[in-house]
Amino acid sequence: MTDKKRTAGSLKLLGGRLCLDFVNTLDWRGTDSPQEFLKTYDDLVSWSRHAGICSQQETRKLYKMAEQSNAEAKKVLNRTLKLREAVFRLFAAGIANRNPLKEDLAIFNKYLSQSMKDSQITRTPDGYAWDIAGNRAKLDWVMNPIIRSAAEILVSDEINKVKACADSACGWLFIDVSRNQSRRWCDMQDCGNRAKATRFYKKKIKDASRKDAQAPR
Repeated sequence: MTDKKRTAGSLKLLGGRLCLDFVNTLDWRGTDSPQEFLKTYDDLVSWSRHAGICSQQETRKLYKMAEQSNAEAKKVLNRTLKLREAVFRLFAAGIANRNPLKEDLAIFNKYLSQSMKDSQITRTPDGYAWDIAGNRAKLDWVMNPIIRSAAEILVSDEINKVKACADSACGWLFIDVSRNQSRRWCDMQDCGNRAKATRFYKKKIKDASRKDAQAPR
């Protein structure tokens, strides 16, 4: 992705699953200068609102809580980034058809265990439902839906549909739900078009070089 005006609260949600959109909050992973969108706890809250994890009222409450507990908010952000990178490496291992690092699985399971403790069954007008967010009086509850989303992919056939953008510099992940599993780009309008332009430019240079070589001297 290339839009320099993007913020955590305006990133395109192209992953197809919550946890993949979360992974994509770090852009240009394959370069020496990756772009981080979760620089502060407020960025995390802004993205969580954008991704549909929390309501406007919950968002305001989280901002207020973070302002009152700044040190704890920073710790939550650091834990969140640690989770994000472990999730990315787990999916990257699957894409590459190799076993994940034990350390990454251990990190994820640690967060998953806590998330399960926070989950409960609640009564709704239509029956019963999972409340996986947990205690909303805590700064880290927004992590729980992300953790559950990743767990659901890891233990299902969807793990085989997780792909990385064909632009190795991009690093974004997505679920390929196309009929013939042919999706290559996180966004055809962005990485896809850039790749097309690059191929066209290289072909133009190659054709020009060939004409120069064939020209009479």
